[in-house]
Amino acid sequence: MQLPDWIKKHKEPRTDIRKIGNGFYKYEVAFVYSKTKKRTEKKTIRLLGKITEKDGFIPSSKDALRRISEELPKVDIKTFGLYHLFSDLMKEEIASLKKAFGDEQSERLLSFAMMRWAYQTPIKRATYYHSHDFCSQYWATKNMSDKTVSLNLKWFGENREKTVGWMKSLLSDVPENEQNFVLMDSTHAVSVSENLSVNAKGYNPDFDFDKQIRLMYLFSAQMKQPVYYRLINGNITDVKSMTLCVKEMNVKDKVVFIADKGFFSAENVAMMEEEIEIPKEKNTAQKTKKKKTEPEKPLEQTVYESYRQRGEIETMFDSFKNYLDADVSYMQNRYVLEGWLFANFIAMIAYYKLYVRLRQAEILSKHSPKDIIEQSKAIHQIKIRNLWYRTEITEKTQRLFAKIGIDYLK
Repeated sequence: MQLPDWIKKHKEPRTDIRKIGNGFYKYEVAFVYSKTKKRTEKKTIRLLGKITEKDGFIPSSKDALRRISEELPKVDIKTFGLYHLFSDLMKEEIASLKKAFGDEQSERLLSFAMMRWAYQTPIKRATYYHSHDFCSQYWATKNMSDKTVSLNLKWFGENREKTVGWMKSLLSDVPENEQNFVLMDSTHAVSVSENLSVNAKGYNPDFDFDKQIRLMYLFSAQMKQPVYYRLINGNITDVKSMTLCVKEMNVKDKVVFIADKGFFSAENVAMMEEEIEIPKEKNTAQKTKKKKTEPEKPLEQTVYESYRQRGEIETMFDSFKNYLDADVSYMQNRYVLEGWLFANFIAMIAYYKLYVRLRQAEILSKHSPKDIIEQSKAIHQIKIRNLWYRTEITEKTQRLFAKIGIDYLK
């Protein structure tokens, strides 16, 4: 299209001026190479504004707001307590994540996981919380947007084998002969998405027959935390999904599966014995005779001790689901959902670690994990002449956090 001479002065690199009706409009464009067409194509990015002969270029209101937001000074008072608490609880996991996945991908994931843990934030609010938290000084310092968060989650969702490898690495500090797992019942999560293939109508204890997904978790009895999860179609039963979970983690000789009484049937037991090779009491006794060292625990004793721990794990698990609001998902992409679940899994580990510290300090009767997280939000850093300073903390708060090994005066 031939442009009038008066409008040509508004033409700039990476822009395009188009006549629509009786008006002229300026757009930001980019040139992208198409692999399928094997040529460079012009792609429209956004509307920049309108051009008239009388008034010249008139920026669009949306683009003007975008430019103002980009020019705003960086926040100079940030929440510090959350980052300090989360990074202390997750010290080993943070190091192993960076080793397995690299700094950039790990830091974006950690930031979102921490925001899920602290604020139960959806993806679209993660950028705000990140910019107002001190973690932005260490994690994903260059750019954090809802788009980059979604792409990050998608990346992890597409790399299931690597994430499982990382989950296996969580067990490296537990002696091989002490790795005792409790395979919990799967839990359901309602999914209202119309674009997922894994959500389907299925049974759940709430008799809610909306579409759902199912999640299976492995918990370590020694570590008192989850060490594995897997996303399962909403209409698949536990016994079918359990087989792949055990195979994926390669722990078939270390799992005690404790099911509700409704699960028990001759058919289910036969399927489990065939698929997972459940050890018999007779076989356990034969192994014991061959060893001169301390004999193995009888299978009925192992089951009983695991069952006792299940109650505590279920209590924590229910509290975590209610607190994190992780039982409802609006994800529209399978791989973003997988990454979102991985971020929630990391948040879950942090929640359990905090729970264990409170229990060890014998203050669970007075303070829940949620209480501690909320109190940590009141601890800030403030920038004065380009230096960060800790805001005031009461002695009562200092004593409380000292009981669980957190020092905010460092």
